[in-house]
Amino acid sequence: MALREFTRYVGYESADSFRGFLIQQFAASQKGGLFIKEKLPMATTTEISAASAYTAASFDKADDIKKALEIWLHDANIPCDSAALAEIMAKAVEECGANKKNTYFVILCWLIKYLGARPSNLLFIGAPSLRELYFLLMMQAAGVKITLVSYGLDKDFAKLGFSDRIVVKTGKETAPLQIDFSKIDLSQEAKLAEMHAEGERVSGLIKRLSTTAAGIFEDFLKDRKSRVIASGGVYTEDGEIPVYCAALLGFDEDVVYTNMLVKFKESFAGQKKQLIFIEKTLSNPNADEVKQLGAVTRTGTEAMIDALAMSINLPGDRTRTALAQRALKEVLTSLDTGNQTVVLNYANKLITWLYRCTQARKYSVRYEDIPVILYYGDISQSEVYFLNFMSRCGFDVIYISPDLSHAALAASKNLDARMQIFKLPQSRASGTYPTQAAKMKFATVAYSAERELDNTLYGGDTGIYRNFQFPNSQSLTLKTTFEEIDILWKEEARFRQGFSTSGNLVSVPNVFAKISGVEDGNLDRYWEDVRKKLTPETILVEKKANQNEQIPDLSAYRQFYRNGEIDAEKLKNSTLNKYGFLPDRIQDMLLFKLQEACSSGFLKLQGDDLMCAVIHYGMSFNKEMLQIIQRFDFTRKIPKLIYIDAVEDTFTLQECIQIVLCNLIGFDVLIYTPSGYKNLETFVKSDAFEEHIMNKFLYNVEVPKFKIPSEDKNGGFFGKLFGKH
Repeated sequence: MALREFTRYVGYESADSFRGFLIQQFAASQKGGLFIKEKLPMATTTEISAASAYTAASFDKADDIKKALEIWLHDANIPCDSAALAEIMAKAVEECGANKKNTYFVILCWLIKYLGARPSNLLFIGAPSLRELYFLLMMQAAGVKITLVSYGLDKDFAKLGFSDRIVVKTGKETAPLQIDFSKIDLSQEAKLAEMHAEGERVSGLIKRLSTTAAGIFEDFLKDRKSRVIASGGVYTEDGEIPVYCAALLGFDEDVVYTNMLVKFKESFAGQKKQLIFIEKTLSNPNADEVKQLGAVTRTGTEAMIDALAMSINLPGDRTRTALAQRALKEVLTSLDTGNQTVVLNYANKLITWLYRCTQARKYSVRYEDIPVILYYGDISQSEVYFLNFMSRCGFDVIYISPDLSHAALAASKNLDARMQIFKLPQSRASGTYPTQAAKMKFATVAYSAERELDNTLYGGDTGIYRNFQFPNSQSLTLKTTFEEIDILWKEEARFRQGFSTSGNLVSVPNVFAKISGVEDGNLDRYWEDVRKKLTPETILVEKKANQNEQIPDLSAYRQFYRNGEIDAEKLKNSTLNKYGFLPDRIQDMLLFKLQEACSSGFLKLQGDDLMCAVIHYGMSFNKEMLQIIQRFDFTRKIPKLIYIDAVEDTFTLQECIQIVLCNLIGFDVLIYTPSGYKNLETFVKSDAFEEHIMNKFLYNVEVPKFKIPSEDKNGGFFGKLFGKH
C-alpha cells in the first residue's frame, strides 16, 4: 500500500496564505480527522491498563512486537499492515531512550486512542518529541495523511529514522503564526471549501477567442454553438463558453464608422442575443449598495478576497456565480499592491457593477447566445478592470471609443492582455453613441469588390500584407551564426523566423552584429562580402576619425520628458522637432523609437544624459536616412546600415545612438571592424548586438570605393502581381 502524504512545514512564504492554509487544514481535521496542538497528552491509568493486554514478549525483537500489534489490530478490527507498524515501533523503542518498555507503551497508548478513532488526516502544530515523531510515522503507515507544522522547532527530527518518507516544506518566514482555532467558524470554512470546489469545476470553462478589426462586429453576433465548432471544439450544452473581449479605438471614415455602430447596436433587436449597453461612466457604489455587500473581516488580504468572492450570489445561476467568484479572486489578486483598502474598494465596485448588469434579468451561463457588454465612450481604469472581470465571467465584452487618447489606459490596465485592442488611424472626442445612420456615398461594385479583396488578402494571418499596413514596428534581434547572416540578408521580414503581427504592430526580425577581424586575413574575400551585402536600401558609412567637437548644450530637451517618459505630443509640436515635414505616421513612429531607445537599456547612459542625448541625436538623422525610413515597409525588404571602421577612434555618442535607433526601427545593422578594436561598445551594451570574431586582425587597411546598387526590378507575371500592392 502506497504511503499517504506526510508533510512537515518548517517555514512559509506568505503569512496570509499560510494562515489560510492552516485554517483549511484545521477545518479538514474536524471532519473525520485529528487536531493536535503542541503535545500529545500522556496516557491515563485506564489507557495503560488496556494497553497491557498487548505487551510484546520482547522489546528487542521486531517479530515479537509485530505479533503483539497484530493481536491489537485484530481485536480493534483495524485493517493495517502490522509489519509496517512493527518496523517503526522497533526503531522507536531502540532510539527513544533506555527504557524500551516505556516507549512501547506510550506509543501503543497513543495508537489505541487515536488510530482507533479511524482518522483520515491528522494536523499536528507544535514541536513533537522523537517519540511523537515515530507515532506520526506509524499513523502515516496506517493510512493517515499527516500535516506537521513545526516551524523547525522539532530538534529531534534529525535523529528520526525513516525521515525520507516525509516531505519537508521550507520558506523565507519561520515565525510561528498565532491562531485561536477555538474561534474558527467552521460553517464559513465549509462554504469556503465549497467555493474552491466550484471554482475548480468551472476552471477552463471560459475560452477567449481572437477576432480581427475587420470582423469584430460579425464575430460578436455569432452564437455559442457556431463559435465552438469554428474554433475546433465539440459542442455540448454544458461545454466551453467561447467569448470575445476587444476594444475598437479611433475611427477611419467618419460616415462608415457611424453607420457601423448604428447597425451593430440595431442587430440585437432582431436576435435573442442580449445586450448590456453602458455609455455613461459607471458611478461608484452608493451607501445602500455597499451595505448589501456586507462587512468583511480584514485579517489578511487573501482571506479578505476569499470572503468578498463568497459574497457573490447570482440567484438561480450556480455556474455564473462560480465563474464570478473565481474571476473576482483572479482580478483582485492581480490588483493587490499590499493596500487592503484599495483592494476592498475595487471589489465593491466590481461586485456592485456586476449586480447592476445582471439584476432584473437572467443571464444564464448556458444561454445559447452569449450576452454582450458594449461600453462606449470615456473610460476609467476601474472600468477597464470591470470589463476584464466580466469577460472572465462569461460575457462578450467590447469597448468602443473614437477617441484614441484612451488607448494607453486600455493597454496599461489590460490584465493578462485579455482584451484585444484595435486602433484605427483617426481620433476625435467620443460624444454620444450614434442613433441614426449618416448619409454616405454609394460604393460602386468595383470599389466594394476591391474592399472585399482587401479584407480577404490582408486580414488575419494570410501572410499577405497591404503597402504600409502597419504603422509601427518592434525589432527582434536575431541571434545567428556568422554564416546565417548571408542566408538571412536579402530575406524579406515576413519570411524570417520570428516575424509576427498583432493589431497595428509588426515584429521585425533583424540582424545587429559586429564582425571583428578578417577571416584568414583574406581582404579580397572580405571586401567582396561587403559588396554582396549592398542593396538599394543600404546606408554605407565609412568611419572617419573623430573631430574635436564640443558637446552641445542639451538642457533645452529637459522640458520634453518626465520620470523617463518622453512627452511625444509636446515634442512633436515644438520648434525643436526637425521632422515636422514628415507624414504623421513617420513622426509618431520615430518618437516612439526615441522612447524605446531610452527604455531598452541598450545605451550606457542614465538620467538626463540619456534622455537629452537620445532626443537630440535621434532628431538629427540626415535626409537620406529619413527617406529610407519613410520607404521602409515593415513586412517587406529590410533596409541596411553598414559601417566600415578601419580607423582607431571609437564611435561617437551620436553614432551609437543612431545605430541603436536603426536597430529598433528594424534595420539590419553590420559593423565591419578589420582591427577588432572597440567602437560600438563605447556607449552600447554588449547584450544589444552579436559579435562574430574572425581568426585574423588587420590594421591600417585601405577601404575600397563601393557603389550602392540601383533599385531592383520586378519581372514576370508574379512580379507584377505581387511586387507592389
